[in-house]
Amino acid sequence: MYEKPPPFGSYYVTLSVSGWIDVFTCHTYCEILIDNLNYCIDNKNLHVYEYVLMPSYITIIASSKKKHISTILREFKNGTAKQVLKSISENPDEKRKEWMMRLFSYYSNRYQNDAEHHFWQFGNHPVVLDSSELFARHVTEVKHLPVTTRLVDEPHHYVYSSAHPQQRVKLAPWQ
Repeated sequence: MYEKPPPFGSYYVTLSVSGWIDVFTCHTYCEILIDNLNYCIDNKNLHVYEYVLMPSYITIIASSKKKHISTILREFKNGTAKQVLKSISENPDEKRKEWMMRLFSYYSNRYQNDAEHHFWQFGNHPVVLDSSELFARHVTEVKHLPVTTRLVDEPHHYVYSSAHPQQRVKLAPWQ
């Protein structure tokens, strides 16, 4: 059980792809997201303690002392959306390209009129983790999500997770 108080100003946040489209089944798109997450860590003062990148969403436990986390996440979502959409549209091996781009266009027409495609669902709904019990419960949830959804048998087997021994996100220490 986690005994220390949680890192100051920690949040549990899930960012979901519009229509829950399984975009992050392709290694290329996952790497774009991981690179953007590391960019925010290096340049936007984002501290990520735990994460899991599932096929249609990413869940993180994070904080920031300089900017409000919603501001950083909005910038992260904007940058990631542009890069992933470009990669999908230019990927000659993407068999779902037309289908995905048509759906992202549909969500754009439905929810916003100023963009050709709408990649991320609106809102982040960050949950404040203000107690050690709440922090510990969400850490366990994030680490075990690939197991509870039956993608893997053990948390450390899931490549796009803070539980994986060779994951690439520059995690902030919290223990």
